[in-house]
Amino acid sequence: MNFKGKTINEPTYDMIKIVEKENDVEISAIQKILLSLRGPITTPLDALYGRLKLFVLKQEIEKADESVADLLDINEGDDVLVREVIVHKNGRPLVYAFSYIPKERCNDKILKLLLDEEITTGLILSENNIETQRIINNISIEKPTPILQELFNTSEDMLTREYSIIQHGTIRLFTKESYPLSTTAPHTGHTQ
Repeated sequence: MNFKGKTINEPTYDMIKIVEKENDVEISAIQKILLSLRGPITTPLDALYGRLKLFVLKQEIEKADESVADLLDINEGDDVLVREVIVHKNGRPLVYAFSYIPKERCNDKILKLLLDEEITTGLILSENNIETQRIINNISIEKPTPILQELFNTSEDMLTREYSIIQHGTIRLFTKESYPLSTTAPHTGHTQ
């Protein structure tokens, strides 16, 4: 049978191919899936590794500087929840995430969950039936920051993706996720 049809144009395919070419690397199938997700990264990680845990490294309200205001399409000086977390399995870090969440765009219930609970933003959205769209802004390979070197105990390059969560045409969240380039297969150690 000879199938014909229109080519599917998925922008993350092009982003990944550019990253591979510019860095002379081949990104694994699992990594490509994680980079191109339109939903929470914790869903496939949970399927691969078993029940995961979230540890909040930093969570505070700050005033948006010019670069954060541009990322979120808000005014400079607006209140923004800055959230740094690590998703881990038995103390083994899997993904580091840094998020900016405009405070004025969060209802009180969601803001309270974000501030009071060690829960992922994806789970909060899901459990509260909040329909959103995830737009992948960038995929790259970067040198690790000092915090990433410490958390992952490595100086190897990091795969990163930056995305915005949009609801009703408004940016509700900006996140940058990072993990070591060599992260490709589930850890076979003890599960909880």
